[in-house]
Order: sequence, then C-alpha cells, then structure tokens
Amino acid sequence: MDSLSNFFARLDELYAAGRHDEIEDFLHRTLSRHRICCGSHDTIFIAALNELGTYYRGIGRYEESAKAFEEAGYDILSYGQKDTSDYATNRMNLAGTLRLQKKYSQALALYEEALNICRRLDGEQSYHYAAALNNIALVYIDMSQYDKALATAQKALAIIRKLPGVLEEQAISHINCSTAHYHLGQKTAAIQEAAEALSLYEKIPKKGIHYANALNLQAVLAMDAGKYAQAHENFLKSADYIKTFLGKNEDYHKAIANADKAATAIERKSKKDSLSSTANVADRDKTQGFGLALCRDYYETIGQPTLQAQFASVWHRIAIGLVGEGSECLGFDDELSRDHDWGPSFCMWLTNEDYATFGQTLQKAYLALPNEFRGYQRQETQAGKGRTGVWRISDFYRHFIGLSKAPENLAEWIRIPESFLAKATNGQVFTDPLGQFSTIRHSLLTFYPEDIRIKKIAYYACQMAQSGQYNYKRSLDRHNPVAAACSRYEFIKAATAMTYMLNKKYMPFYKWAHHGLQYLPILSDMYEKITALATTADTAMAIARIEEICEIIRTEWRHQGLATGTDSFLLAYAPMLISHIQNDTLRRLPAWQLY
Repeated sequence: MDSLSNFFARLDELYAAGRHDEIEDFLHRTLSRHRICCGSHDTIFIAALNELGTYYRGIGRYEESAKAFEEAGYDILSYGQKDTSDYATNRMNLAGTLRLQKKYSQALALYEEALNICRRLDGEQSYHYAAALNNIALVYIDMSQYDKALATAQKALAIIRKLPGVLEEQAISHINCSTAHYHLGQKTAAIQEAAEALSLYEKIPKKGIHYANALNLQAVLAMDAGKYAQAHENFLKSADYIKTFLGKNEDYHKAIANADKAATAIERKSKKDSLSSTANVADRDKTQGFGLALCRDYYETIGQPTLQAQFASVWHRIAIGLVGEGSECLGFDDELSRDHDWGPSFCMWLTNEDYATFGQTLQKAYLALPNEFRGYQRQETQAGKGRTGVWRISDFYRHFIGLSKAPENLAEWIRIPESFLAKATNGQVFTDPLGQFSTIRHSLLTFYPEDIRIKKIAYYACQMAQSGQYNYKRSLDRHNPVAAACSRYEFIKAATAMTYMLNKKYMPFYKWAHHGLQYLPILSDMYEKITALATTADTAMAIARIEEICEIIRTEWRHQGLATGTDSFLLAYAPMLISHIQNDTLRRLPAWQLY
C-alpha cells in the first residue's frame, strides 16, 4: 500500500542516485494514481504536486512549476482553511518560483501572506516565520534593495539562533546576510558571514541544496580576493551539489563556467609569476575595470562625507552610483580609456520634485568637489559633459531608453535597442534609500519580456543564416571580397547578439560587445570562436567556423527548450522559435521583421 513515507523514500532514492530523468515520470504516475475526485483529498497527491513544482523550478521550467504549486494551493484550500502550515508552505513555494520569473511584486505579496499565516499560527519567533523572512530577503537581493535584504535576513537570523536543531536555516540566513553585505560594498562582513554559513554546514551530515549556494558565494568572494584556487575548488563543489539535487540545470552550467574562469585566472597568474618570480601582482590601478572602483572610493572617501554634511536633511532621498556611458560603467576600462571622460566622479538621481527643490544646489556642491583623487583627474570632453553629476531620474531613463519609466507593454519594449538598455542598467548603484531609481532599474534588468526575447532570437537566427551560411560563400563564389567581408561582419554581429539574447543579458555598444562575451555565464567560449572567425584569412576555415558557431547556437536552443532538429541551416528553425511567442501580433510578423 502506498504511504506518504514510501512516496518520499522513493523520491529521495531517485534524487540520491542522480536519476533525474525518471523523477518527472515518477511524479506524474503518482499524481495519476492519487488524483483527487468527488470532494475527497489525498495527501500523497498534494505532496506529489508540490514536489513536481519544486522539480520543475530546479530545471528552469518555471511556468509548469507555478502551475503545479497553484493547483496544490487550490487543493489544500478545498479541504482546509488558509491558516494552516501546509498552505503557508505552498504560498512560499509558489512565491519562490515567481521570484525566479522576476515577478517580484507577486512573490513579495505571497511571502507576506505566508508570513502573516505563520505569525497567526506560531508567532514571530517561530521557525516558519524566520524561513519566510529569509525568502523575502532573497527577493530584496534580486531587486538590488540590499539594505532591506540585510535588515530582513538579520531579523531572520536573530530568530533562528534561538531555536534548536535548525542549523541549515541559520546557514541560509548567513548566506543572505553575506550577499547583502557584498553588494553594499561591505566585503569584510560578507566574508565573515559566508564563513559562518560554511562552518554551520560542516556540522550538518545531510546537506541540502542551499549548501551549493554557500559554496558558490564563498567562491565569488575568493575570486574577488584573487584566491583563484579556492574559488575554482568551491565552484566545482557547488556544481557537483547542484547536479546531485537538480541535474545539469542552468545554475550547474553557470558554476562550471565560473570554475573555468577561475582556472583561466590561475593560469594567467602562473604565467605572470613565471615571467618574474620577484614581480608583484599588477597594481590595482593598472587592472581592467579600475575606473568603477576608483569612482566608488571617491564617493565614499570624498563625496559622501562632504555632501552628506551639506544635505543632511535630504540625504535619504538621493540615489547615488555610476551608471550610463563610458567603459568604466561596464567594468571594461583600461589604461587607454583614461585620456577622456574618465576619472573620479559619480551620478546622483533625484525625483522631479526633489530636483526642483535642491537639484541645482546639489549640482553646484558636486562640481565643487576636488577634481583629482589619488592622482587621477577626470578629463571631460564636450561630448561627455553631463554623464555624471545630478540627474532627474526621469531624465536619466528618458535619455537612454526614451521613456521616463520602465516600459509597460511589448510595443514599448521592442523599440529599445539592447545597447541603450545596457547603458541604462550597467555600473553600480551605491545607495538608493528611496528605491525609485532602482525600481525602474530592476524592471529593466529583468530583461526583455520572453515574447520579445524569442522574437529577437528568431530575428538573429535569420540574420546569421542569411549572412553567414548563405551569402558569405556565394560572395566568395562570385569573387566579390567586399560583399564577403560584409557578410562575415554581419554574421559576427548577429552571432554576438544571439549569444547575449540566450544569456538574457543586454548587448553593450559594438566596441565592447565582443569583449563582454568572455564574461557571460552561458556560451562564454563564443569569445574565442568569434575571434577565430574574425581573424582568419583562410576562407575555407571561415566557412567551417561559421558552421561551428551555428551548431553551438542550435545546441543551446535545445538546452533552453526553444528548438530541436537536425537541419544545419538556422533559417529552418525560425517557425519553431516563433511558435513559442504568445502575443498574436508579434507571432504573425515575418521572422526577419522585429516590428
């Protein structure tokens, strides 16, 4: 006879054995055997639904995950009241999926609902109440509201520390605190919290999936500190745990890609050390991306103490950071970047009302700050004038995306070029007490709506097929080297854009688009592939490189569930790609037409 304990024992067995391809079938068979009918309920059915939602979430099938959790919620309510631990858990499960879908307001509403249920059932010092707080902290982290995330995680930690036998939830609280500290620039505190989390996990014999998060966080901090061997080890450990629990999902591939980057960093450091055993590691100010760190130091050392003293009564209304134009905002600046529009500076963003009240006075105070910091001066050209200093929030976003607020429909989204969105969302926000600037920023960082992403993927597929797979060879056959060169260039542009689309990252300005490929979590090897294509003088080799790149793209389509097949010509997949688009108007447009 089936029992709930037997169900979980079998499920645990499948996970432990790494037989992830059998889990979905097992859960569906369980649902078929225990489907509710005639007003009765079956606890195994609801458990299987919740586990199916968790399974789908782990492999990135978020729509199906949400559907499973929603159905489980309806069934729980059919036999009980809202104020039950089962329903609170279900609300948190559904909210977790919505968070990953970047539906933050809906996720927060569900977490608040669960929090209120936990408060009524067990009070504000209970395990479930603290667990809900930890989940809310995760939403704030995703929204870049790091002050709120830290306060919420610390509140959870204060509760959990008083409870016996909940080491993993305590570790999760430390992970959340560490992540918030890290993004707030509080590196020492971040390292301490991460170490606390790992120390707690050492005491837990049966570690859960969150252990992978702790390992990944420790690896990120190690990379940041230049401890590449430690980072490499922990990224691989994280990937191994993810694979055990969830299979080779997107997070697994990200961890492997990060481990590869750590290995590359180890190799580069080894080469530098071998060139001169007495040479020091390159000075910080000679490294790529120094500009953003310099600007943050300038703000924290000079800007904040000076301006906060003058504007104490309104300081809590000013968002500050460095976002917009310039290679330093991308973290790509080098020594060549320093001859113009580079140097110690930062942006301040105000609401329209605040700008009218004190914006010009704040700008004058900003301009009165020292122009030199640590031996560096800002060399501002006429073309670069106004990139930093005081902005209206509405003017800043209108300047880059043509709208004073986040796009609200597909028609608004699709007309904003990727590079403009990249400029509007790059860099760092140092502080944003009001959250108005960051709310728009987060809306943009959620990336294009999925219908538009798929439309653009189909569009770039057409461009790659036409320019690289078709016209390049025909131009060579016609002995037209200029047309062939143009075809190769158009293919490279489209392949680069395709790679960013598949990563759900905005492609920056063309000068930096290829450079940025090497830092993407998915398909970072396209950096080398496209370099090889761009630099080869052998036309036969170029044709082979084009086909190799197209094969890589087709493989990633398959991984993302967008298209499958054996045809090597990318144009053949356009109808399959477009079939995923939900919006009728967008779906009916020709594949090679965006709007």
